Amino acid sequence: MWVVVDRRLSYGAGRPPSDNAMKVAHLETTDGVAILAYAGLGATSLGREPSDWMASVLRGRGGLTLEQALGVLSTAATRELPKHLSMLPKGVSRSHSIIAPAFIRSIGARLYSIDTLIDNGSIYRRYTSHQHVDKPGFPSRRLAVGGSGGAHLDRLDKKCKTWRRDLLGLLRAHDRGKVSDLMIADRLAEINYETHQAVPETVGPRCIVVWRRQPDARPRQSRGSGHQAYTGTDRDRNSDALPTIANGLDVRSIANVLIGEFMGQLTEDGKRVRDLEIDPVKINQLLAQLPSEPDERLR
Repeated sequence: MWVVVDRRLSYGAGRPPSDNAMKVAHLETTDGVAILAYAGLGATSLGREPSDWMASVLRGRGGLTLEQALGVLSTAATRELPKHLSMLPKGVSRSHSIIAPAFIRSIGARLYSIDTLIDNGSIYRRYTSHQHVDKPGFPSRRLAVGGSGGAHLDRLDKKCKTWRRDLLGLLRAHDRGKVSDLMIADRLAEINYETHQAVPETVGPRCIVVWRRQPDARPRQSRGSGHQAYTGTDRDRNSDALPTIANGLDVRSIANVLIGEFMGQLTEDGKRVRDLEIDPVKINQLLAQLPSEPDERLR
């Protein structure tokens, strides 16, 4: 499965936009994997991004199935998002959509969404599974779009189906091993940049492409995942780590502790010391300071 998200945070007419947002997170549960992408609220007034908040909601909740985890997230979104959406500037859409493509073991591809909308003072909420038949192997929707960029692509699709048809053809070639991961990522970055040129006010030129393979895929060589950041259509040298929850563990926070210890042992010229010394007591002390309980408050 593949997801592309732009990185723009829009603040209204009084402040220039930022293009460093992380509008995506990775989720692993007892029975599957999902990519959590969203459009709508880019950050709270205090600067908290929903991707970090989603990770804190699901942190510490081990033993959940994918649909149970999404149900927890939906309940938290129902309670926390409306108060922040109501504070958005006039003229900005007061809606937030989480789109979650997923693979569930022994079932296959699935697509979910969690939507929150404020319209004329009323709040509308919906948690949806986009399958008509919940049976193993039953096909899921192949493409989904969201936000202002998605609206543009929908309009474009009604005029001419070129982008959708060409992308699906490229994905089929990839499934047959004819096209590399990065070739698909490059094409999705191109689509994002073309969308930015059409709606530059709300879609930024920078983006992140994320891909995940089915956990029980065969052959084993087809397993793998990755993500790549882009500026325009150029690959960035470094791609920031995604917020990641794996069966309740906050993987990114744990990795940051280990990376911090490694970086602390680099010489001034950036070279690693010859004898890398890892202090397990210090590492365990640092890990013990990380929050391990769920926190559903969106501040």
